[in-house]
Amino acid sequence: MNIQTERLEDHTARVTVELEAERLDQAKKQAAQEISKKVNIPGFRKGKAPYRLVANYVGEAAILEEAVELLSNTIYQEALPQTGLDPYGPGSLVDFKPEPPAFVYALPLQPSVDLKDYQSFRLDFAPPAVEDRDVNLALRNLQEEQAVVELSSQPAVLGNRVTVDIHSHIIEEGEEHEHAEGEEGEDEADTHDHQHGEPFMHEHDAGFILDADGEPVPGFNEQLLGVVEGDTRMFELSVPEDTDKYGDASGKKVHFTTTVKKVEVVTLPELTDDFAARVTKDEEKPLSLLELRMRVRENLEKTSSDRYREDFLRRAIDALVEKAEIGFPEAVVADQVEDFMQDLDQRLRRQGMTLKDYMSIYKKSTDDLYTDYRPMAVQTVQRQLILRQLVSSEALDVSEESINAEIDRVIERFGAERKDDIRKMFDAPQMRDSVRNDLLREAVIDRIMAIAKGETPAAETSTTEAGSTSNTESTEDKEESA
Repeated sequence: MNIQTERLEDHTARVTVELEAERLDQAKKQAAQEISKKVNIPGFRKGKAPYRLVANYVGEAAILEEAVELLSNTIYQEALPQTGLDPYGPGSLVDFKPEPPAFVYALPLQPSVDLKDYQSFRLDFAPPAVEDRDVNLALRNLQEEQAVVELSSQPAVLGNRVTVDIHSHIIEEGEEHEHAEGEEGEDEADTHDHQHGEPFMHEHDAGFILDADGEPVPGFNEQLLGVVEGDTRMFELSVPEDTDKYGDASGKKVHFTTTVKKVEVVTLPELTDDFAARVTKDEEKPLSLLELRMRVRENLEKTSSDRYREDFLRRAIDALVEKAEIGFPEAVVADQVEDFMQDLDQRLRRQGMTLKDYMSIYKKSTDDLYTDYRPMAVQTVQRQLILRQLVSSEALDVSEESINAEIDRVIERFGAERKDDIRKMFDAPQMRDSVRNDLLREAVIDRIMAIAKGETPAAETSTTEAGSTSNTESTEDKEESA
């Protein structure tokens, strides 16, 4: 065999395998015999007709097609070790040339990652501080949970709680609204918002106390003053310039359509030690108001810190993706899209639907879903490859002692009567591998955070080749949550 290999820009390889004409002739004879077993040729039992008669009966092209099918997999298996290639998945026959006989295969190649000077990138790490206003708002939420609430038929005033259905969209340039109050019903409002700009808020039975706290956009509560049950109000508000809070809507105008479901008079309990003791009555020692305030602040700080850390990690990984040189075939993306679709199917089944039902309802084909999921799949693959390559480049590993310590920590959560059974469960190799992967995931995430903040020295070794994404599961779960 004569083998020629060409690497292509789409991270695949074209492998052309020329073989001796005698081998093709032998395959054609076998093919003719196989065909004669399937067709009735007058004067001959099935499988016994000579080549010449089979060729006359079905044509040389049919015999050649059968011969190519018989040979293609065998030729591929024989040629692959001689190419020196490391394929991501199985190759496929894309062409056959009869003179001289040559099989042409396309092979997806393993992903590759060059992290470049990844240890030089930096991001500012500045977690937001929890302000007194945040603590007061959290306490206000606790007050609302303990409030005395009465339905009201009077026009809404400051301090009332209004429950509304909200439909809204970002106003596009040149868009006009000439509808009077109350002329649209709920379904019409849905259609109206869908026909214009990007959705901003779409909520049913959303409750708002009419004061300065908790507004979706400044001025929103003011627009609801004076409403009664059944009212529909439409209005426009300007979104403040705050990308962190409002995203793409920052600095733009939003059109709201609100339908009032009910108006309530809310009497909040006073913030006293008695109030604090009442909301913490189920604890071993009820808290005073000062202690409650301190705990609320601690909880807000932890939540804010965790949220900021996840966002920082996401930005750090994306910065590494931007800096690196990453290559992978479309087959890797296709596998990730398949994972997304399987996950969607599982979630739908928990709701009593199937993926087929979903596609029928939303008039989506498999190709449509692939197109929808592909951008997210590409981003996920890039992040996974970066994470896995960092494990190698930073020479990260997990000791058996660390695995044992983590297993001990998990077992301590269970009662004494279950500890032995839980420990036996962790004796299984796959369970230990799962713990190892979890610890390795945390290690690579900690390293990324440290590099981004400039807290780690350069590693002595680095590699640039990454293997199959099937090994990236040890790091992908945490990355996806980021």
